[in-house]
Parts: sequence; structure tokens; C-alpha cells
Amino acid sequence: MRKWILAAVGVLLLAACGRSAMVTELVILPEPVFMLQKEGFFTLHSTLKMSITGVGQNSPTMKCVMKTLRSAHLHPSLVSASSDSDIRLQLNDTVNSELGDEGYLLEVRSDGIHLSANSEAGLLYGVQTLMLLLPPDVMKVTYSSVTLPECTILDYPRFGWRGLAVDDSAGVLGKKFVKRLVDVMSQYKLNRLQIASPCVADTEELAELYEYAGARNVVLLPVDSCGWSFETDTVFCRQGFYEGLERANEGCSVVMCPADYCDFNRYQADPRYQPRAEAGVVTLSRTYAFEPVPSDTPERLVESIVGGCGRYTAVKGSDMSRAEYMLLPRLLALGEALWSPTDKRDWSRFRRKAEVQKERLSARGYSYCEGSFTPIFTARRVDDATMNIEITTEVPNTYIFYTTDNSTPTRESSVYIGPVNMTRGTHIKILPVYKGEVRDSVYEFVIK
Repeated sequence: MRKWILAAVGVLLLAACGRSAMVTELVILPEPVFMLQKEGFFTLHSTLKMSITGVGQNSPTMKCVMKTLRSAHLHPSLVSASSDSDIRLQLNDTVNSELGDEGYLLEVRSDGIHLSANSEAGLLYGVQTLMLLLPPDVMKVTYSSVTLPECTILDYPRFGWRGLAVDDSAGVLGKKFVKRLVDVMSQYKLNRLQIASPCVADTEELAELYEYAGARNVVLLPVDSCGWSFETDTVFCRQGFYEGLERANEGCSVVMCPADYCDFNRYQADPRYQPRAEAGVVTLSRTYAFEPVPSDTPERLVESIVGGCGRYTAVKGSDMSRAEYMLLPRLLALGEALWSPTDKRDWSRFRRKAEVQKERLSARGYSYCEGSFTPIFTARRVDDATMNIEITTEVPNTYIFYTTDNSTPTRESSVYIGPVNMTRGTHIKILPVYKGEVRDSVYEFVIK
């Protein structure tokens, strides 16, 4: 008995001590408007002091903020004086026009973390960004302290409507799924959820979900109050009614939802290696390439475009895990496409950041697709007879085995390690391998 007690005490002490972590790189998604990393550091401990100025600590949003911090094993005690606090949340006395309704200014200084915004939504998003500064496994690992680099982040959205439309008319997902979806949407700054589901038809459950979503700055729009068409490529809104592009001349707000980028019912990788889905492929990189204001948009219609929307339909036999798998990580790409300025969007950077977010999603128990392993070729001319070939996939750390003698590549074949010169006419075959497993078919290309 005595040995058992000593062992238990040892476990409790270990849990109490936890581990320390030092963050050296800022990995934030969606990419902020402005971000500057500095040389100093600030260390957060699991027990900390926090002050809230300009908003009641019992508001739904502030309760959500507290719950979010606690989910990361941070246990703030509220204090009235900002000078005594480790984290300072402040609603601006004078509106900062640059931040707008959802923007925020987050500063990690040597004396603490300062967060200011014009609205509670902005404070929430600032806290969500703070969460992204913490280690990706912070939800399941208790850290005794986390050291963050000093930094300044100023951020606000490009579009006001950053949405997702979910058709769960089959009633296979349920209330728990809606809450988990709202959580991940809020984390990555999506703010509109249109949903058709029996779980939002009941008055009592609907009220609960409205409150839950509202505290996370997600506007819940049951299908009866908004309506949409899953057949049209572009969605338009006027008092909850979606129509064709010609209606934009009548004062409608335009929400873009092109199927080639935003239809999350389609496969997101080689269908032979994916769960059954609708015909067609919308990869992570394809969703990331979504531009809500196409270059050929008539000037008179540009101001009518208020954002974009992804869409997903749950069919019989679906469950929460499959729905999350179909939505993630494509939702993250949609979030950056709708939040970040066009000049801040970079596929190579996003691709690296998405890997960190997968760790974060995994720690929170979400299901997601690794991505497409279809080779992405970039060919650059060296001379008349030679091309320089670069091969990547959506997923970093994918091993690419290849042959140029027309034989079928195996894990014993040559490994691609960087751009290589090849003679025009070369027949190259490629086998992608990730985490020790073949993840896609053999691909063949002829260098032209």
C-alpha cells in the first residue's frame, strides 16, 4: 500500500511539474496582415494573472476565452489592475479604424501579453491567435511553462463573410459535430455556418447552438432562414435569398462558392486511396488557390463580393469522423483565402504551416486527410535539350522514389532529393511514400 501511495504521489508531482517549451517560430494560420518577431521572450506559466478592460468578464465571449485558455492548461486568475497581469485584454476606448469589427492587435512583450481590439470578436480572434503561438500538442500535454518570442501581430479580415454550408438533412452528424465544427471554424477565423440538420430544427437545441456559436463569433444560419443551392457555383445573398449573378446589380451581397475550389464533397486526393466521395478532385492546394474576386470580375460588381463559402453534404452512412476528414484541412485553406491579404498568401509557406496545424488538430481529436500525394511538377528550361525538374507534393516529408529506365519504381529505387536536370524525352515514373507507406499510384511523365 505504501509503495502504491508513493507511486501515485510521484505521478501527481510529475503532472504538476509538467514540461517546459520554448517557441522559436511563429506559425499562424490564417496568415496575419502584419507580423514582426523580435529578439526578446516572455514566459507563460500555467497559473497566471489576466486583466480584462472594457468588457464584462461574464459575457459569453469572455467565458469562451477563459474556457479556451483552460483547454490549453492555462489557468488565469482575473485581476483588476493591468500592470499586475501576465495577459491584458482591452477593448479600445477609441475605435481603431484599421482593425474594423473583427481585427486585433496582439503584442508579446517582455512584461506580458497585450491584446486590444474594437470588439469582443476581435479579442476572441486575438486569443485564438495566441493559442496558435503555443505548442501544437498543448491541448493534451500539460506544460509547466511556455516561452514565447516577443512579437507584434496586427490583423483583420479581407472579407466579412467567411463561411461553410453543411447539409445534414440525413441527420447523421448531430449536435456534438456542430459544436466541434464551430470550434475549429472559430480557431481558424471562419464566421458563418449555414446548416440544414434535425439538430437545429428543435427550438431548445437551436437556442443552445446559437449561444455556443455566437460566443465564438460564428453566425449560425439554419437553412430555413437562409436557404442555398448546392447546385450553383456562386452563391448570392439578400435577406437570406441566393440567386444568380445578375441580381448583384440589384444590391445583393455576393458570396462566392465555386465548386472547383469549395466543394468539399469531392475527393481531395487520388480516389483509389480515399474514402468514397463525389466525382471530381478538389485538393488542398486547389482550395488554397481560391480567389473570391476573379481577375475578370466587372468593376461594378467587385464591391458586391463580401466573401466566400465552402460546402459539404453528409450522406447516409456518414459520421462525425468522416465529415471532419472531408472538411479538414481544406477548411484551413479556405480560411486563409478569405481572411488574409492577397499579398500575404503563399502556398509553400501555407503547406508548411498546415503540417503544424495537423498536429494541433490531432491533439484535439479531429479527423483529417493528410493531403494529396499526386506529384506537382515544375519544369524550367536549361537549354534546348535539358530541363530542370522540381517535384513536390502537397505533403512535406514525402519520399519520392523514381526511375527513368521505364521500370516500375519501388522503395529501392532512386530517391528524389532536389531539383535535377533531365534530358527532354526522358520517361520518368514516380512512387510517393509517406510515413513508410505507399500513398498513391505510380505516376508517369515524359519530360518535354
